[in-house]
Amino acid sequence: MENPPLKLLKQCTSNDRKAHYALYEWCFNDLISICRRYYKNDDDLKSAVNMSFLKVIQSLETVIQKYDGLVFYHWMKRIAINQVIDEFRKNKKYKEVIDLKEEEEILRNNIGFTDDSYDWKENVAAIQQAIDSLPVMSKAVFNLYVIDGYKHEEIGVLLNITANTSKVHYFRARNKLQLMLRNEKSIL
Repeated sequence: MENPPLKLLKQCTSNDRKAHYALYEWCFNDLISICRRYYKNDDDLKSAVNMSFLKVIQSLETVIQKYDGLVFYHWMKRIAINQVIDEFRKNKKYKEVIDLKEEEEILRNNIGFTDDSYDWKENVAAIQQAIDSLPVMSKAVFNLYVIDGYKHEEIGVLLNITANTSKVHYFRARNKLQLMLRNEKSIL
């Protein structure tokens, strides 16, 4: 991964629009890949990327003080994830109410996907499509847990849901993905 030059970051703090554009080009692929994990809708995806970048620009002074390319990337990634989480908190439509009895049943009936014959590398597109087809909240929880490494308690705090609700969303997503990937395997 190529790091943005410190000179470019300093130019961005002095409101140089060309420097902003150059940094945007540098950040774009990473920001879009982070935000794509959480949004199906292109308009929401673009909005999240742009808001994340705006927050990067507004907070550049912080990262310049302890500049290191690795620090910048992780800092930028954290901003994007926090932007997504903030949007989930604001939009009540993403929240789902789950019956506790149903939670217990899902947790009891969870079965792992252990088929080693599935060729994961060749089917990345099918996996991404399966993840994209998940309900919005389940997709967010799945990505936060599996890809970003959050614990269910942390996810609960971030999304204003209980840890058990986070677990349910994760298990639902996992079970749905297992079913879709098994079906995909039988088609291939």
